[in-house]
Amino acid sequence: MKHEPCETRREMTARKTRPAGGGYNMFITMRGSKGFTLVELMIVVAIVGVLAAVAVPYYQRYIQKSRLTSLVFPGVHVIENNLAAYYAFQPTLPFPTGATFNAQLTDANTTYFTTTPSGSTVNFVINAGATSPLRTLNGMTLSAHPLTAGGKITGWQLNGSLAVILGLQNEQ
Repeated sequence: MKHEPCETRREMTARKTRPAGGGYNMFITMRGSKGFTLVELMIVVAIVGVLAAVAVPYYQRYIQKSRLTSLVFPGVHVIENNLAAYYAFQPTLPFPTGATFNAQLTDANTTYFTTTPSGSTVNFVINAGATSPLRTLNGMTLSAHPLTAGGKITGWQLNGSLAVILGLQNEQ
């Protein structure tokens, strides 16, 4: 009685992965591999760290812009619209100070900023306390200069420290 030699483990693996049409599959199953190596995990951690380092400043800037959009810009737009309506009837702005300018502020929510005219520009200064959502922007300014054409205000040019930080410099 002659015994057939037993198949080796590699032959058994190759036989199991042989495609139906013949030939051998180039992929060999790795039964001994049960996870990731430490080097592979460290590479993934480094990649995630770099992505987080890049994303966090952009996210913080986005949060600041959204807070400004919801807390400050509605009041700024009301004042700009009131000044544009005033300018449409009288081809001058109610500057530098006085009751005429203060009348333009009555229906604006100025909880988080103060307004002061300077020449033909309106300056908005953020006033935020220690617990305010705008505390990181406290004291920063946004200057709005009216752009006029044809006897009306067509837009506003924005400048100031707040405009530079938030990317609104020279926006209209």
